Amino acid sequence: MRNGLAANRRLRRTIVAALVLAALLAGGQWFWTGPEAAADRTQAASYYDQFPVQGTTIGNPDAPVSVEEYFDFQCPHCQTASEQVVKRLLDEYVAEGSVSFTYRFFPILGPESVMAARAGYCAADMGAFWPYQDVLFEKKGTGNRGTYSRDNLIAYARQVGLDSSEFGACLDGDASLQHVQQAYDRAIRMGLQGTPTFVVNGRVLTLTAWEDVFRAVDRALEAASKAP
Repeated sequence: MRNGLAANRRLRRTIVAALVLAALLAGGQWFWTGPEAAADRTQAASYYDQFPVQGTTIGNPDAPVSVEEYFDFQCPHCQTASEQVVKRLLDEYVAEGSVSFTYRFFPILGPESVMAARAGYCAADMGAFWPYQDVLFEKKGTGNRGTYSRDNLIAYARQVGLDSSEFGACLDGDASLQHVQQAYDRAIRMGLQGTPTFVVNGRVLTLTAWEDVFRAVDRALEAASKAP
């Protein structure tokens, strides 16, 4: 369930390479959005309107249980988890106010992982991370094949109503790079072994099945209910 962990120095080289790659991928294909797709985007955005949102965190900030996922947009298991774990957490726990959920960037699979993480930061900074992450996960990009090229990431941002010029400036700016590097460094300091890694109330989970996440959440909720 886990992808191999990139060495810290390798990730730093990857981030530099991502900056170069961004300039080279200017010919990336723009994604066409028809009326039906636009309606889907509107519906997705309205779904997230029911939750309190702060950047990449969603749910009641005072919830007794916090769940974090360290993830990479190019990680196939993270793509699966977005459907089988995150959406269920939102519907069954976050919606009732008992759990908050946070995505933590941990780009370990190459230049496009770094670019996608930077794009996620920019979408969060512009108040649209949650509908934007839906779009990126739907693309199921892997292997640095262009799915998360600079041009495509900007096109995806336009799909969720973000200004492409502002988004592009953020994507190319120092703030997005620094945030992603800091997020990566934090995961390394925690000793994380790959993606996805789930953390419940500060405890790193070792998963054998997705259901382990929900069992850990239920145990944390039970413990919280017994706390004085």
